[in-house]
Amino acid sequence: MSKATLTKCTEFCSSHRYHNPNWDDAKNKEVFGPCNNEHSHGHNYILEVTLCGDIDPINGMIINLYDLKIYLWDVLKEFDHKNLNLDTPYFTDRIPTTENLAVTLWRQLEQHPHMPPLDHIKLYEDHTFFVDITAELLHGTNGSPHTPHAHITRRYNFSAAHNLSSGQTTGHNYALEVTVTGPIANDTGQVVNLVLLDQLVQDKVLLRFNGRNLSDDTAFQQAPVGESSLAQVIWHTLGDETLFGTTLTQIRVSEGVNTSTAYRG
Repeated sequence: MSKATLTKCTEFCSSHRYHNPNWDDAKNKEVFGPCNNEHSHGHNYILEVTLCGDIDPINGMIINLYDLKIYLWDVLKEFDHKNLNLDTPYFTDRIPTTENLAVTLWRQLEQHPHMPPLDHIKLYEDHTFFVDITAELLHGTNGSPHTPHAHITRRYNFSAAHNLSSGQTTGHNYALEVTVTGPIANDTGQVVNLVLLDQLVQDKVLLRFNGRNLSDDTAFQQAPVGESSLAQVIWHTLGDETLFGTTLTQIRVSEGVNTSTAYRG
């Protein structure tokens, strides 16, 4: 029987506050910044659920999409328009970060009696940040005790020009996605402190390329500028840095809405 994957995208709204009760106010502010403000803040989360299963020879589907919509709502109704800290039982001893929320959603979906096997889920907090969870990241591979891991992706934008072979110059509004992988820390609920990651990318990449002609950069003296070469240069630029206990997993560069290039080293 043939197998396939199916991805369903849905949206829900929740609010949360990042706060570690074992820390004083100063440390909470230092680590979590505005996310530690006394009043919770909300997000319109987008959840992408990818299922893997057999294609039914009669109806040609892994699962009926109408049924899947109902099963997803069975899970998401506990979180939609709720304060994750106060209105759900899942974060009494965990911080409701996007990483911890993604893990919780995976476990709830996994337990649903009618849900086909999960391949992976992506949880978007907004257009600049999402978390990707797989069974291997969540459970490990050898059955031994395993701290849940996650891929996290941070999106940035910058503008730059480069020379063409014709001698003319062209410019693009580039989109850059930086993906790192690591354990979800118990004390922060995060794979990486986004403030630190943002500052690193700002210092090492954006200040170097934003508003510049990339053809003038030493990295492109022997090679033409393109999505692939730019992604590779950014990979090696960040790969030489200490990424706060995480592993650089992927660099994706897009110079327009229709194409993108991913580089994985």
